[in-house]
Parts: sequence; structure tokens; C-alpha cells
Amino acid sequence: MEIKVKNVNFGDKMVHLNLGKAEELIEKLELNDDSVILIGKDGKIYTKDEILDKNEEISVIEVFSGG
Repeated sequence: MEIKVKNVNFGDKMVHLNLGKAEELIEKLELNDDSVILIGKDGKIYTKDEILDKNEEISVIEVFSGG
């Protein structure tokens, strides 16, 4: 399955996933699952245990916590 990914830091790229899980995408992008939010093109927020829709376009939003 090919997923189009958008991010401010690395732009647009296509990522091949075997299982299609959001967690697999996060690992392939070498990101921390606690520091990103995955949002589909229709505004759906994916948790790491969900399977991404085929041909989905995912925006990766990096979040930070401050105190």
C-alpha cells in the first residue's frame, strides 16, 4: 500500500506500507508516536493502532508539550 505523506519538515513523499497501520508509518518515518498526530485528507485523526485507508494522504503534525 502506498501512502502520500505531507509534513513541514520533509515535504511530500510516498511511503510503502506492508500492513497499512498508522504505527508502521510512524516507524518508517522514524518519528516518536507520542510527538505526532496523523490527519487524513478528510480530517480524520488516526491513532497508531488504526489501519490507514488505501490511497490516503496523511498530514503529519508534530506536537510539543511545554510547561
